[in-house]
Amino acid sequence: MMMQLSLYAMFTMKSFQQHFVYRANTLILMLGSFLKLFVLISVWRGLFHGREEIGGVTYDHMILFVLINLLVGTLTHSRIGDTIGEKVISGNISTDLLRPISFKTYIIADQWGENLFRFLFSAIPACVIYFVFMSIPTVPSEPSRIILFLISVTSGIIIIYHIHYLLGLTSFWTGNSYYVDWFMRAFFELFAGTFVPLWFYPQFLLQIGTFLPFRLVTFEPIAILVGKTSISGAIGIIALQWGWIVALVLLEKWVWQRAQNKVFIQGG
Repeated sequence: MMMQLSLYAMFTMKSFQQHFVYRANTLILMLGSFLKLFVLISVWRGLFHGREEIGGVTYDHMILFVLINLLVGTLTHSRIGDTIGEKVISGNISTDLLRPISFKTYIIADQWGENLFRFLFSAIPACVIYFVFMSIPTVPSEPSRIILFLISVTSGIIIIYHIHYLLGLTSFWTGNSYYVDWFMRAFFELFAGTFVPLWFYPQFLLQIGTFLPFRLVTFEPIAILVGKTSISGAIGIIALQWGWIVALVLLEKWVWQRAQNKVFIQGG
């Protein structure tokens, strides 16, 4: 167990260091995050102009939502599906299967290293720049709510990684990874409530989103933090998240057993 954890940490650190080498790219990421933050806050400021709240959501709620969503979004970012697809197409998957660590652990550790880098050198600096020039929104101080938020957001990260991993495994049959990114972007942007919170969605889209796990990745954890979800409701959300995690893990194990028999080389 300890060896597995040390290998996981090693691959995470290696991925982190690889991204740290490209200083210009780091600056571009930070500026991009700040620009995204500036645009979103400007949009919501314009929509809330002269209004105390919209649909029961206050301006402070929205600003806190945007800021936390930027931070959490860097941790839930995933290219796992595309990475698996590219490895299958190139044939590098055969080498990865020989590593003294599970393929899933290696792929997730690599993604986590990249996301940790984005979080520390892109999202946090963008928020700091915002705090320097703008007021800091009020953050709920209830310890129980903060703890539930941390548990929920961790669960959301686990969910999105497993979804991308599961979709990536389908490339063992299709031999094509390009559809994975398109599929996930389309459904995630629509039903995750990252750009426009689900509070403002029409009823029919909310009903569809209820049966999908995407809202559980970032929207529901943030709703817990900003106080839009009760404590009992937050516990229910976390239970639902772990229900999805168990289902995804079981499905992933079933698919992985069959995927290993479909390994083929398309080059190299």
